Amino acid sequence: MATAERIAKTNASVLITGETGSGKEIIARAIHHFSLRCNKPLIDVNCGALPEHLVESELFGYEKGAFSGADAQKAGFFELAHEGTLFLDEIGELEPRTQVKLLRVLDGTPYYRVGGIKKVTTDARIIAATSRNLEDQVEKGAFRNDLFHRLNQIHLRVPPLRERREDIIPLANFFLHATYPHLTFCQEAKATLENYHWVSYAT
Repeated sequence: MATAERIAKTNASVLITGETGSGKEIIARAIHHFSLRCNKPLIDVNCGALPEHLVESELFGYEKGAFSGADAQKAGFFELAHEGTLFLDEIGELEPRTQVKLLRVLDGTPYYRVGGIKKVTTDARIIAATSRNLEDQVEKGAFRNDLFHRLNQIHLRVPPLRERREDIIPLANFFLHATYPHLTFCQEAKATLENYHWVSYAT
């Protein structure tokens, strides 16, 4: 968490890597919480859960009548995150065509909503996360090298919890107090948590 707080003060893009369940989303939320954008939106997007035919319209929005079912204008995730943070989880799942447009937007190029004729400009800090080895994906041609370097301005690897047992109690307290702020763990409960073999614990 100390690392997250330290890098939160910049506007650089952050790439968070680690096993599934290692806590990448928690780190992303911590970076936003400690940043100068903390009072603005944090929009989180699971890129792997977006249907391929809807990725572009979800990320960049669409105009009324752009396609069947587009009954009204809709802002995309980039617009919703304006002046805040856009968290792109499972970034390695994006198709090459979407990677191209994403790179242009990250470079500050205004874009069109799907079916639009008016350019849109947004200002959102990008935090991306993946459980894949993106360098391997670049070597295989599955992920753009230029996009990788644009996202990888700051790289933060999140070790699995079993490799950082000193975080177990602080994290347990964080989750407990988020729901029951007046409760605390007894020593027996803390010992049980510390001695448990954690395979994964969060996303």
